[in-house]
This record gives sequence, C-alpha cells and structure tokens, in this order.
Amino acid sequence: MKRPNGYSAIQIAAHWMVVLLVIVQLISGDAMAEFFDTLIRTQAEGTRPGLGNAVWHVVSGALILAAMLIRLAMRLTHGVPPDSPASPGWDRMLARLVHGALYVVLLAMPLVGAAAYLIPSESLGELHESAVPVLLGLVILHVLGALYHQFVLKDRLIRRMMVPDRQDLHVPPVRPN
Repeated sequence: MKRPNGYSAIQIAAHWMVVLLVIVQLISGDAMAEFFDTLIRTQAEGTRPGLGNAVWHVVSGALILAAMLIRLAMRLTHGVPPDSPASPGWDRMLARLVHGALYVVLLAMPLVGAAAYLIPSESLGELHESAVPVLLGLVILHVLGALYHQFVLKDRLIRRMMVPDRQDLHVPPVRPN
C-alpha cells in the first residue's frame, strides 16, 4: 500500500464533516436527554414520544457513524500520510494513541446511542452520555497536537489537514501512441 504525502479530498471532507457533526451533537444533547428521559418513563405504556428537536442528535449521530466508517475504510485502504520527520518519538506514539482512541469513541458512541434509543436502555444511555467527557478530552488533545505541530514544529500539519494531496488531484496526461 502506497502511503500518500497528504490526505485525500475524501479524507479531509469526512474529517471536517465529523467535526461539524460533533458540534451538532453537543448542541442537541440536552434535547436528546429530555427525549430519552421521557422515553424511559413512558416505555411501560408501550408508546414512544416524538423526537422533536432530538432528531438532530439522532441524525447527526448516524452521519458521524457513516463518516467514521468511510474514514476507517480510507485509512485501511489508502493509509495515512507519513509522520513529520520533525516529530519526536513520544509525539508519534501519542498521536497514534489519540487517533486510535478517537476512532474507537467516534464509532462506539453512535452505536451505543442507537442501541440505547432502540432498546430503550437506561444503562446504555448512561454509558453513551458518560463517553462525552472522554470525547471532549480526546478532541482537546487532538487540537493541541495540531497546534504544537503548526506553531512549535512548524511542519505545516494543519495545511495537510486542509488541502488535499496533489497526487489525489493530479490527472496524468494521456500518452500519444
């Protein structure tokens, strides 16, 4: 598998889509919590309350799962850009740990949330909600890592995260016979 010099346009789009959708999740979390509390209270009656504004939480969670599956598939089939030569060993190890944990959390949270909604299960709902501080901590580490690369190592990591690899955009010329 050839390792790219930068990220593909699909990888970049999926990354920023997840960022925006996580923000939607945080904004719509209270509406979902209210809906879920009502769902748990009324489940014995055999009725389900309407989602209302909690629909934003459900839809964005499903889209996060889809985007993360695309990102995982791209990572497995296309690899990731090589580490910056300026990165010390501890930085490379921490980056792998944070990225791996982000993948696990961003795949597990929508699955657990969907299970809590479909079953409905208060314990799964609590597990889903308890992962929020873990996700926020990982996001903070991820952002701090990007800023460290940008302003301390000055290796243009943020540019690699924003601009697709030129090879991804390049179409080779047709060879005349």
